[in-house]
Amino acid sequence: MVRRSFVFALADKLSVVAMSILTMAVVSRILTPAEVGLFLVASTIVILIEAFRDFGIGTFLIREPDLPPRLVRTAVTIIGCMSLALGGLAVIGAETIARFYADPHLAGLIRIAAMAFLVAPVSTPLLALLRRDMAFGKVAVISVAAGFVNASATIGLALAGFGPFSLAWGSVLAACVTAVGAMICRPQWWIFRPTLRDWRLVVPFGAWSSIVTLLGMLYDAFPRLILGRVLGFGAVGLFARAISLSQLPDRLILSAVQPVLLPALAGHSRENGALKAPLLMGLSYISGLQWPALAMIAVLADPIVRLLLGPQWLEVVPLVRIVALAFFCLFPIYLCYPVLVTLGRVRDMAVAMMIALPPCFAIMLGASSFGLHAMALSLFLTGPIQVITVMVFVRRKVPFTMAELGLVIARSGGVTLATVSIPAVVVLAVGSWNALDGVSTVLAIFGAAIGWGTGLVVLRHPLSQELDAARRFLRAKFPLLRGIRQP
Repeated sequence: MVRRSFVFALADKLSVVAMSILTMAVVSRILTPAEVGLFLVASTIVILIEAFRDFGIGTFLIREPDLPPRLVRTAVTIIGCMSLALGGLAVIGAETIARFYADPHLAGLIRIAAMAFLVAPVSTPLLALLRRDMAFGKVAVISVAAGFVNASATIGLALAGFGPFSLAWGSVLAACVTAVGAMICRPQWWIFRPTLRDWRLVVPFGAWSSIVTLLGMLYDAFPRLILGRVLGFGAVGLFARAISLSQLPDRLILSAVQPVLLPALAGHSRENGALKAPLLMGLSYISGLQWPALAMIAVLADPIVRLLLGPQWLEVVPLVRIVALAFFCLFPIYLCYPVLVTLGRVRDMAVAMMIALPPCFAIMLGASSFGLHAMALSLFLTGPIQVITVMVFVRRKVPFTMAELGLVIARSGGVTLATVSIPAVVVLAVGSWNALDGVSTVLAIFGAAIGWGTGLVVLRHPLSQELDAARRFLRAKFPLLRGIRQP
C-alpha cells in the first residue's frame, strides 16, 4: 500500500514539476528578474499569512486516530473562519506593505493572490481526507489538473503582457481547480455544516502546528523579504531562482515522499509503535536520492541555467552551485516533522524551531548587507543550526546511535561520489564546468546514472532493494524483459 501510494505521489509530483519547469523556462524568458522578484515577494507575504489560515487542519485530519463527523465539521468550520479573516487582513494591509517596499504594484499582486483564501476551506480538508485514506491516485489527478491550469494560464497571460500579474492569476486559477477537483473526488457536503463544539480538540494542535508551519515558511521567505528591501527585487529574483533550481530534487522526488510519510508513519505507529527503523530507512532513502542529485546540479549548473532560464539569468550559476552544496545537510528535515507529529509531539518541533531560527535570521540579516553570494554562503551555517537543533528533539523520542546515523551518511556519501565520478572526468576533459556543451552534458548525465546505480549495488544501499523491486515489476509487466539476466 505504501509503495503504491508513493508511486501515485511520485507521478503526481513529476507531472506537476515538469509543468512548473516548463512555466519557469518560458516565463523567465519573458519577465525580467525584477518582475519575478516582485511577484515572489508578494506571494511570500501571502504564504506567510496562509500559514495561520491553514491552522494545521490538514495534518490534524490525517493523524487523528478517531475522526467522528462532528470533529471533522469543527475543523472545517475553523479553517473557514481563519481563511475569511486572514484573507480580509491581506487585502486591507496590501497598501501598507506596498509602501514599505516602495512599489505600488505590490498591493495589486497581494490582493489577487489572497483570492485563493476563498476556496482553500474547500480543498484543504477534502484533500486531507483523501490522503488519510491513502487515495493518492485521486490526489494526483487533482494536482496534475491544477498544475496544467496554472502553467497554461501563467504562460498565456505572460505572453499577453500581464507581467508579474500572470503568475498571480495562474496560482489563483490553480487553487480554484484544486477545490473543484476535491469536491468531485470526495463529494461529502456534510463536512461544511458549521459547528465549533469540538474546538478544544482542534485548537491546541492547530496552534502549535501553525507555529511550526509559520516558522518554517519564515525561514524560507526571510532571504526574499530582506533582499527585496536591501538589494531590490532583481536580487530577489536571482536568489529565488537559485533556490528553485537547487530544490528540483526535493520537488521531483522528496515532495512525493512527504504526503505519503505522515499517513504511513501514523499507521505504522498504531500497529507497531517503534519508529526507529522507518526513520533510519527514510534517512537512507532521502540522502541516497537527494545528495547525488544536488551534486549533479552543482556540476551542471551552467547548462541547467541556460536551458531552463535563458542567458539573462547567467548570474544565477555561481549561486546555484553554492546553494546546492549547502542543501546537503538538510536531508533529515523531511522526516523530523512527520515523526514528531506521529508521536503527538508537534510542540517539540515548534520549540526546536523557535530555538534555531533567531540565530539563523541574524546570520542571514548580516549576510544580506554583503550581497547575494554572502547570502548564499550563509546557508552553510543556518542549515546545520536548524538540523542539529531539530534532531536533538527527535532523538529524545526515537533514540538512535550516532554510529547508525554515520552508516547512513557513509553509504549515501559513497553513492554520491560514485555518481559524480564520471561527470568529473567529463568536466576535466572539457576544461571547465562552465564550458560544458550539449554532448558533454549528455555524457555527464549518463555517466552519473551509471555511477549512481553501481554505487547503490556495490555499497548495498537500501535503495538497491527498490531497484530490484522495480526490475521485478517491469519483468512481470513486460514479458520481453524476462530474458534479460540480472547483472
